[in-house]
Amino acid sequence: MKRVLAISFITHFISSGLGIAVPLALLNRGVSLVEIGAVLSIMPAIFLVVRVIFASIADQVGWSPLFLINTMSMTTSTMIYSIAKSPLEFAIGKVFEGISMSAYWAVSRTATYELSPGREASEATRVIAMVSIGGAIGGAVTGLVMNMINVDAAFPVLMVVSTIQVYPVILLWKSGLKSGRLNMMKALKALDLRGRSIRFWYISMIMAINSLSRYPLFSMILPVYMAKTLGYDYMGIGFMTTIYSFISSLTIYLTLKKPLNIVRAVTQSIIYLLACVGITLSANLLPILIIIMAFADGLGAKFYESIIVKATRNRHETISVDIGILHIPMRLFESTALIIFGLIVEILGYNAVFIISGLAYISFSILSYIETRRM
Repeated sequence: MKRVLAISFITHFISSGLGIAVPLALLNRGVSLVEIGAVLSIMPAIFLVVRVIFASIADQVGWSPLFLINTMSMTTSTMIYSIAKSPLEFAIGKVFEGISMSAYWAVSRTATYELSPGREASEATRVIAMVSIGGAIGGAVTGLVMNMINVDAAFPVLMVVSTIQVYPVILLWKSGLKSGRLNMMKALKALDLRGRSIRFWYISMIMAINSLSRYPLFSMILPVYMAKTLGYDYMGIGFMTTIYSFISSLTIYLTLKKPLNIVRAVTQSIIYLLACVGITLSANLLPILIIIMAFADGLGAKFYESIIVKATRNRHETISVDIGILHIPMRLFESTALIIFGLIVEILGYNAVFIISGLAYISFSILSYIETRRM
């Protein structure tokens, strides 16, 4: 599990850095918020298709080759960003970044489940905590580099970090390799969306609502809002990303063994909504409100992982592809929400998207709690 945690850390160190650097690099080039949203929407669109294909392949040949694809594609994306000048070139980088993250998420839970039988939900939540820690440090380092040099300097630094991931991938190679050969017909048949229960798709929609509450906010809206409206420098934006990820991961670890009860669901709902509303009332309180939101996000992580475990229980032969298919509605939401949220900001202002995010998190919290109570 330590090697899976190492891969998770490095992958999201880079992903978090790119999450700050890419929109700000585009903003520096005079690209509009709607255009930035269109470029960023490419990654969840790639996720939508590529992840389930990778997952289907992994169920036949094993999960370790997908970690290698994750590493190679992430390195390629950072190389492209290092020389990109136009939105089209950044869009090509997003394609490779999407392939990288698709490969990681196609098998990260599969690897975790196989390496920790009987502790799936807890260990998967622990991985999410490591994802947050990697994101925290990646955001801080990226912000520091951009502040000391310039925004474009972040990309070659992240490219160098991505090569380090080859080491844990090689160490895991035999553990995650299956002896069977790839049968493309069998792989394609596993992608058939039919045969999943109504409950399976219901859980999928809960996951999509969770993503709607957070993904557009932290991948585009907040970095641009802090830069354009509040005048934060790159270090300030990176620091806020770091604080969010650190508090979220700390909350996950501290509450890992706490029950998933109604008190927890209601608490995280109220806290997250109040933080979103607070941003609309006083931008000066943003650092405190970010900490409050991160705490609520950390409380919700085990709800999220628990409903995934429920949806894929007793489906060992197709577990990777099932997890991938579960995320299809979520990726549809993310891809379209980035563009729609950009339009909402231009028409109604930032406050509208903060409120939408808060309401979506309440829906996720209550629905996921109800689902965890079902047998």
